[in-house]
Amino acid sequence: MELYSELAIELLKALIPIRSYSFEEAARADFLCAWLKGQGVEAQRIGNNIWAKEIFDSQAPTLMLCAHIDTVQAAESYSFDPIDPPMDDERILGLGSNDDGGSVVSMIAAFLYFKERGHCPVNLLLLLSCEEERSGPGGTRSLGEFISANADFAIVGEPTRMRATIAESGLLVIDGCAHGKSAHAARAGEGVNAIYKAIEDIQKLKAYRFERISPTLGEVKLSVTQINAGTAHNVIPDSCTFVVDIRPNECYSNAEILEMLQKEVGSSLAARNLTNRSSATPLSSPLYKTARKLGMEMITSPTSSDWMRLPIEAIKIGPGDSLRSHKADEFIFKSEICEGIDIYINFIDNIQF
Repeated sequence: MELYSELAIELLKALIPIRSYSFEEAARADFLCAWLKGQGVEAQRIGNNIWAKEIFDSQAPTLMLCAHIDTVQAAESYSFDPIDPPMDDERILGLGSNDDGGSVVSMIAAFLYFKERGHCPVNLLLLLSCEEERSGPGGTRSLGEFISANADFAIVGEPTRMRATIAESGLLVIDGCAHGKSAHAARAGEGVNAIYKAIEDIQKLKAYRFERISPTLGEVKLSVTQINAGTAHNVIPDSCTFVVDIRPNECYSNAEILEMLQKEVGSSLAARNLTNRSSATPLSSPLYKTARKLGMEMITSPTSSDWMRLPIEAIKIGPGDSLRSHKADEFIFKSEICEGIDIYINFIDNIQF
């Protein structure tokens, strides 16, 4: 295990100087493909996504190990060069070290471990994705058919302190607009006040209840958070806009929620984005059963990941801490990478069907 840990740590040190902002991952993808081939892995590309598959038993299901190779832009408040960080005995510093470099190298090490061991209770698909930080069209959004055809369930690598994340919140933001008829305020009866129409619809939204309750994320949460109308004190407004913030559960798609709410109100509703859906690990899933058998701490996550774009069951587990993500002076402890490799291997070896 010490050998695989050292391999992963040195790989992460080599990755950090290769700039890999979302949509600019080509150089890092080139490097990883060459590195994996040097380890005897037949790595292949779909755009800047890298994948490799290891078949141990053609009758066994396939587990996908999925982590992303892109990073956010570096914060201006770094106290050191984010892609040429200083050396540290206990930590690896630099942009993307925690999110998501630790998961990338730990999953690669676990994949190599089983490949070299020659047997595994499942077949393995390693997927190193691009464009995750920006929900780009060339990342896992474009790989639905490929993933469905090649994997049965997945571990999504993100910094969770190796806790088993069994659900993550999605987000649906809706812009509403109530329409009226303008008139002089002194002759209000000649107009239709869009503010009053908006208030009626907001009350309906406030009272609306979604029947399906998630065992992990609970009820769908809806809040009206902004409202705006009017151009002058003496003009009846002919439009009133408002914003609805919705935290869905996995029992509804975002498109379904939008359709349901539109039937309840007269205002026009438009979603800013329908892709940020909620995700949860079914309680009947081998992934949930395995985490429970191993006594792993189970949590839900307020942050989204590639999980929301996967067409298969998943769970989110990875080294590092989400609190360090997207911040200046990012780092991950070397010990966290060692722990990550060990837990990934133990999880796979003990997977429950």
